[in-house]
Amino acid sequence: MRATITQYAKTLLELTENKTEKEISGVVLRFAENLKKESELKNAGKVIEKFTELYNKKHGIVEATIVTRRKMQDAEYKEVESFVKNKYSAKEVVLKNVVDENIRGGIVIRVGDEILDASVTTQLKRLKKELIK
Repeated sequence: MRATITQYAKTLLELTENKTEKEISGVVLRFAENLKKESELKNAGKVIEKFTELYNKKHGIVEATIVTRRKMQDAEYKEVESFVKNKYSAKEVVLKNVVDENIRGGIVIRVGDEILDASVTTQLKRLKKELIK
């Protein structure tokens, strides 16, 4: 019976917990060799993705993608970071700012499967919908 992606990721998390960087390198190398031996190396990307998800959850880390029309300034970055930290009760927040000139302004925050859309385009659509009622 083959292990699932989640089982591999949980195993890797357990094997790397409380280890030094050097020890983690050895664990990861042996883990990859084991994946290769079991013909599961093709799933390494999915295992790492799931591992990251489990690691972040365990350590209170929230990753968010922020979509804005222009690059955020430091003050805006800190404000969004604080918002995400409070909303998700996170110990740490990792933000990635994506610039998309197609949005007219405002901000879109993506955390996992959740999207908080405060873009001008969406606000205008909502207003139009309300006016048509």
